[in-house]
Amino acid sequence: MKNWRSVLKKASILFAATLMVGSLAACGKSSSSATKEKTITFLPPAMVSPFYKSTIEGAKQEAKAQGYKLDVLAPQKEDDYEGLLKIVEDSLSKSTNAIAICTTDDKTMAAAVKKANRDKVPVVVFNSLSKVKGAKVYSYVGYDQAKAGASVAKWMGTKYADRTLNVGILEGLPGVFTQNREGGFVTAAKKYKNINIVSKQSANWDRGKALDVATNMYQGNKKINAFYGLSDEMAIGAASAAKQAGIKNAITIGIDGNPNTLESIKKGNVTGSVYTNPKLMGKRAVKDAIKAIKGEKKANKINEVPTVVVDKSNVNKYIK
Repeated sequence: MKNWRSVLKKASILFAATLMVGSLAACGKSSSSATKEKTITFLPPAMVSPFYKSTIEGAKQEAKAQGYKLDVLAPQKEDDYEGLLKIVEDSLSKSTNAIAICTTDDKTMAAAVKKANRDKVPVVVFNSLSKVKGAKVYSYVGYDQAKAGASVAKWMGTKYADRTLNVGILEGLPGVFTQNREGGFVTAAKKYKNINIVSKQSANWDRGKALDVATNMYQGNKKINAFYGLSDEMAIGAASAAKQAGIKNAITIGIDGNPNTLESIKKGNVTGSVYTNPKLMGKRAVKDAIKAIKGEKKANKINEVPTVVVDKSNVNKYIK
């Protein structure tokens, strides 16, 4: 009888120890999986532009460094606003923990943020500092696009003060990005007597379309000797058009500071670009998204990335 009790006692101790080890293992697994399950949806308007490829690179680096999963999703075209909203809905249905989003259309942006607000998922807007109306945004990570446009006018007005520049503006898709980048330039250009804006046409942020539009602009007005593309891709298209048209000493400048544009500036094909540091923008967007997930309050919702006009005189500082 005594031996039987001894066996039962040992069995009970062993069973309890097994439960404890299993419980600890389960706790450890739960803690680990909880971190892995935290997902940030990173949503650019499309992935065709080198600018957004750089923001994605920065976002991936930051997410990996902090142990978060990053889902990078985007429509095929920048004007596929319904597609973007569908991606937001799908991400919310899969219980994403935060969304970092960019779209050039302010109405689509408001609709997307409202969907996230409905599900109590924090939103970080990147590549824009324009406030989303009627919705709650955790933070805005980007550069002042009107200021960037103004810096292009200042660069043209001072660097080429001894030349009359007849400028053709290549616009993007209708929306706040085009309004700010063009509006900042137009307002600042009034300060400089050597800048004449002679034509404005949309090229939809696309390099190939910009080549055609810039060609048509020049055919309509042979005095054009400068092109301001509201994105680097359009500036590259305009540079090709100027070369084909035989425009001597044509000025071509865009906004983004993409790696391929910087190389083009170094080679003398494109004249300049506003460097916006997209990789840093992607990192900061993910940093803010993680803060939002953790429930940290931000004293300042605006996370502004500084910009600088890059041309052949300083391009080597920004080529990496």
